[in-house]
Amino acid sequence: MGKKGLKRYLELLGIYARMDLASLMRDSKFMAVAIAADVISNLSSISGIFLLAWKFGGIGGMDRFEVLFMLAYGNIVMGFLNMMGGCNALFPSRIIGRGQWEHMFIMPLPYAVQLTVGIFPFTCSGSLLSGIAMLCVAVCNMETALPWWWPGMLVFQLVISMTVVVALSYLFSSLAFYAPVQCEEISSTVVYSASYTMTFPLSGMPVYIRYPLLTIFPVGLMAWLPTMIVLGRATTFENFYPAIFALLLSLAAAYCFRKGFRYYVQKGINRYIAGGHRC
Repeated sequence: MGKKGLKRYLELLGIYARMDLASLMRDSKFMAVAIAADVISNLSSISGIFLLAWKFGGIGGMDRFEVLFMLAYGNIVMGFLNMMGGCNALFPSRIIGRGQWEHMFIMPLPYAVQLTVGIFPFTCSGSLLSGIAMLCVAVCNMETALPWWWPGMLVFQLVISMTVVVALSYLFSSLAFYAPVQCEEISSTVVYSASYTMTFPLSGMPVYIRYPLLTIFPVGLMAWLPTMIVLGRATTFENFYPAIFALLLSLAAAYCFRKGFRYYVQKGINRYIAGGHRC
C-alpha cells in the first residue's frame, strides 16, 4: 500500500467511524441495550472459568486474579478485532465464497483499503470495554506485584496475539479460493472456535494437550502464554516464542493466500449461474 493508499485507508476509517456513530445516535436507546447485551454476553461466556478459579483458589498454579487477567486479555484481543473488522475484514472467506472478491477487481483501490469495510468502533466496543474493565480489576487485586515493564509488554503481546488470529483466519481462508461454496464460513468457524477455546488456562495441563494448543491450533498464544509473559512467569524461550510463531504463521498465510488468489484469477468463481443467482 503506497502513500496514497494509506491516506485513503485512514479516510475510510474515519468515514466508517462516523457512520457507526450516526447509527448509535439515531437510536441511542436500542444501541445502549445492544451494547449492554454484548457486555453481559461476554462476561457470561467467561464467568464459568473464573467461578471455578474462585472456588478452588486458582487453576493450575494461576491464582484467581491471574485467571481473570488472562480472561480479560482474551476479551481485549477479540473485542478489538471484532470492532475493527468483525464484518468481513476478519473473515475474508466470506468475501471470496460469496463472489464479492471479483467485485474488488474493478475498484480503483488496493485490496487492503477495500477491506476496511465493516468497522464498528462504537457499536461493537462492548467486548473491548468489558475486557479493559476486567483487566483493571485483576491488576488491582493481584497478590504479587507485576514487573515494572508490564504495560509495554502487554501492548506488544496484544499486537502479537491479534496477528496470530488474523493470520490464522487468512491462512484457512485461502481454501475458499479453491472451494468457495464449502469454505465460505471457514474463517469465522476457525476464529470463533479459537475464541471459545482460548478461555481455558493451560497451566498444569499435560504436554500432550498444551503443545498442540501452542502449535497446531495456537489458541494458547491468544491469551494464556501472553498472560504468563506479562506476569513475568515465562521461560526465556517462551518470551520469544509468540513473536516467532506469529511471524512464521503470517508468512505462511501470505504465501497460501497469494497462491490461492492466483488460482482464483485463472479459474474465477463457480457460484453464479446464468441468471446471476448464487447457488
